[in-house]
Amino acid sequence: MNQSLSHADPSSVPLVNIGVPVFNGEEKIEKAIYSLLNQTYSNLQVVISDNASTDKTGRICERICAEDERVTYLKQPVNLGPTANFNAVLDRAQGDYFMWLGHDDWLSERYIEVCVSTLEENPDVSIACGETIYFQEGEDAHRGEVVQLAQESPPERVAAYYSLVSENGTFYGLMRREQLANVRMKNVMGGDWLVIASMAFLGKVVTLPSVSVNRALGGSTVSYSKIANSLGVSKLQAVFPHAVTAFSAFWEIAWRDPVYSLNRIDRVRLAWKCQRIIRLRYNASFFSLLRRSLSLGRHSITKRLIGSASQ
Repeated sequence: MNQSLSHADPSSVPLVNIGVPVFNGEEKIEKAIYSLLNQTYSNLQVVISDNASTDKTGRICERICAEDERVTYLKQPVNLGPTANFNAVLDRAQGDYFMWLGHDDWLSERYIEVCVSTLEENPDVSIACGETIYFQEGEDAHRGEVVQLAQESPPERVAAYYSLVSENGTFYGLMRREQLANVRMKNVMGGDWLVIASMAFLGKVVTLPSVSVNRALGGSTVSYSKIANSLGVSKLQAVFPHAVTAFSAFWEIAWRDPVYSLNRIDRVRLAWKCQRIIRLRYNASFFSLLRRSLSLGRHSITKRLIGSASQ
């Protein structure tokens, strides 16, 4: 690793952009931002996009912005929804590398230095990320899945990713901005999975055990219903989240996402393989979905009957 990256003249090292989308994050946003500003790698810019917060988030961010010229604060006039807010910080990025950070998360102090060194030394790597550590009420709860995608074949990397992904801490890794500019986060359940799958097609993915992104459990991601509500999507996506993700993966790979530079037959083959991996991993087969639908239907009828009887 090139240890001199953090100590070199900022004009001679790659610029890193970090996007921090936030909504009502007054309790944890300060810790997240200072974990970026106190990195051993200093040539970075932080873009905060405040999704029309109604608490003290704005005042905290404005104060930090006045303290450090590397911080830019954007206040959205209306709430755009989380997906559009994530895309908003990416749209402002101009550096060589880019990453997202949740407003309630924080990085170990050498995270960016180590990830930049890895990307600089390995041009075939698209994402370098640290270990993901999840915290519940300040206590270390568990480690996230380790994603290592070193296959030479892009389709093999994508299929391997879908066979591994669960909580998807890889989404908060450092990425090559020019590659990521060709990928757009979609407003669907599992939209973050689609982003990393596209990036895995473009290059290898490595997880580095020497650094970590530390993530707080809870908030809008505590349940599928809360995720669907925050995204503003149909409640059916909360009931059948993995079926929706499997369908989205198929659609993106087979037709929609231009990143998948394969002929049509190979695209459809890869799409079918990936959606099948997701469905089998999460028991989202047609028959299991049918059973769940019938069960929900009976539950709804029972509730209506109980309600009628009590009137």
